[in-house]
Amino acid sequence: MKDGGLFITLYDERTLALYLKYAIYGFLMPPVLTPRPSFRSRHYHALGDYACSREGTHIFFFLKRKIVYGGTVKGNRDIASFYLNGKTSPLGRTANAELFWDESIRYIPTDQDGIFLVRGNERSQPFILQFNKVPGLTGKQISSDDLYFELGQYPYPLPSNTIQRMSFCTLTPGETQTSLELMSRSEEHFNVPSTENMIIGDSQQLFESRFIDEEHYQNEAHLEFSLLVDLDRIRQLLPCDDYILCRQVPISPFKPFQMDRADICLYSLSNQIRNGTIPNVIIELKNERANFHAYDQMVRYLNWLSKITGQEDFQKIVPIIVAPEFNIRRNKIDLKYEAKIIMYSLNTHSKYILV
Repeated sequence: MKDGGLFITLYDERTLALYLKYAIYGFLMPPVLTPRPSFRSRHYHALGDYACSREGTHIFFFLKRKIVYGGTVKGNRDIASFYLNGKTSPLGRTANAELFWDESIRYIPTDQDGIFLVRGNERSQPFILQFNKVPGLTGKQISSDDLYFELGQYPYPLPSNTIQRMSFCTLTPGETQTSLELMSRSEEHFNVPSTENMIIGDSQQLFESRFIDEEHYQNEAHLEFSLLVDLDRIRQLLPCDDYILCRQVPISPFKPFQMDRADICLYSLSNQIRNGTIPNVIIELKNERANFHAYDQMVRYLNWLSKITGQEDFQKIVPIIVAPEFNIRRNKIDLKYEAKIIMYSLNTHSKYILV
């Protein structure tokens, strides 16, 4: 999987210089020292982004209207590729992970390993991406306007141009390829050297799918993370192909607010739609019983996609609703796409048939 990308927002040049120097990145997150995150926690939302990474995924840093190329993710090829850093998360404790990257000295340390204060709030870096630098590309930069001018050829929103108030998003293959082409032609470089010296420990625990608790999903973000980690659980529903994984993808016309976002989108590497900017598979999730509202949401996605694709491309799109169980009655829904929409029960491991 070498054509996907991660778009990571940073806020100061000093931090970007450090991450480029050590080919590493870790999102600052509240530590979770309880067995599970609180129901309102964004913990699993962040994990969902990490779960889309695979060995070879391209990393782009976004800073002050500049986009700087980092490198390609290293680690796992077929499942989520990130490292567990210490025991400030449930996954880290399950894996008995050692702390190998600690930015406490950059902030205000506490008496707990891997936990420090940022503007008075406890933060940690329980999940780490490491990447391989690419000669001739790492450190190159373009202006964000250059990217958005090129993406303007697509009359629909994409993850990179809906990143406002987000610190991290996945990129479609089309956005990734466009970004790489612009980088390869650019003569601009990020030339801020890092004077910070850090130590990367030797005891590193790469994520493994066996660390996941699949008995109970705390919320939809938890279920989303669990499915993104390894597609094998739903592989039987997918056309045979290799896919780039994205999450929270806008499937909607441009709107000032409340843009519809699909939980999971998969982009074929061999049979791309609109240069890899339209998903081949759309997955809508419910962590509890799905009713007609979930079905209506999928119909809205398909109504929009039918307007921006031709008939041939629209036929390639596979819509799937995944939930533990279903309670959807035919008289409650629009049956326009009945033959197209797949509903899959996690409880029975089988397709649900409308009644």
